[in-house]
Amino acid sequence: MMEIKTQEISTNLQDHLSEGDIVITLVLPDEIKDINIEHVAVKGPFMINEQRNPNFYNILLILKGNAILHVGDKKYIINNRSIARIPYNHAFKIEILYGENFCFFHLKKVIDEHDYQVISSNSSSHVTLYLKEFDKCPIYTEDIKSRKTINRMMLPEGLVPRFCMGSVETTGPDIVQEHEHPMLDQLFFGLDNCKCTCIADDAEVLLEQNMMLHIPLGSTHSVSVDSGSILSYIWFDIFFSNEGEKYMKEQHSLVDQ
Repeated sequence: MMEIKTQEISTNLQDHLSEGDIVITLVLPDEIKDINIEHVAVKGPFMINEQRNPNFYNILLILKGNAILHVGDKKYIINNRSIARIPYNHAFKIEILYGENFCFFHLKKVIDEHDYQVISSNSSSHVTLYLKEFDKCPIYTEDIKSRKTINRMMLPEGLVPRFCMGSVETTGPDIVQEHEHPMLDQLFFGLDNCKCTCIADDAEVLLEQNMMLHIPLGSTHSVSVDSGSILSYIWFDIFFSNEGEKYMKEQHSLVDQ
């Protein structure tokens, strides 16, 4: 029988830390090739320093709290429910102020030789910070989802080679129809009040708030939500090849806002 692997994420951990403490937890380690995910919980004051590294692309998914992001000589406010893509091969700092409770996912997307060629061929797209609040990300539509579903493209195709992110939100009864995508690996992270059922071939799991879930590779899967419940999650797509990213434009249609 197929297994759907999950991990509970403690997004309140930082509330119980002492001042100046940090806890880093690996999320589904070694589960998916080419992506490393850390859940970071911090109680300020604290400064996180990340050195430049050409082998990774850094993405920050802020879940709770506020901080100051330093990239080069510029400072940016980053707050809960926002996403930041750090410019490729740039050092950065995250400054958590005194008494501030802050938690986020730090995603490190592995850059291989083909990714590097993609970056080099369009270098202007990779030298600036991409920073968006969840609710201000562009809306997209997809045939496998109902019209009442709100889909947002959080990290569009082209910003990080072989990697995209988006969100899905709807109320029950509703369904994300059965489908498969052999060109990518996928994770789901349940947002506030999420309570929906993920089915992959013969396996079934209830996806709830603060749970990370891996859709089994190559499975035929669907998601349903009952009346009175909420479906609300972020999806992470990790493509096996740069060619596979064409799936995004073929299946997702951005809506002008």
